[in-house]
Amino acid sequence: MSDVSNSYEMVGNAYLFDFGEGAKYELRFLSDSKLDVTVVEDANYPAGTLNHFDIEITPIRDRVFMVTWIEEDAGNTVTHVEDFADAVVWTNITDIASKGFWRLKGSIIPR
Repeated sequence: MSDVSNSYEMVGNAYLFDFGEGAKYELRFLSDSKLDVTVVEDANYPAGTLNHFDIEITPIRDRVFMVTWIEEDAGNTVTHVEDFADAVVWTNITDIASKGFWRLKGSIIPR
């Protein structure tokens, strides 16, 4: 665990969010409102690509959180339901450019 004082367990920590082949990301929760996402594996972005997001965290129940943000450059919206008790994440992503909507389920692995 990190020495960062926080109200949510994930703040100050990093996790691999593994949504399967071609969709793996390291999420580092810097604060209750800041998130860094580094691409590990993605069909559209090279590994190592780093993005910074302003996030909102909403507690759902013990160790389960909804985390939302907007990808400012593209206008895409991202909503995660992150279950740290069972190490499972669900994401819903709007893709403005393709008019697509992505629904994925993955695992949360502490780094």
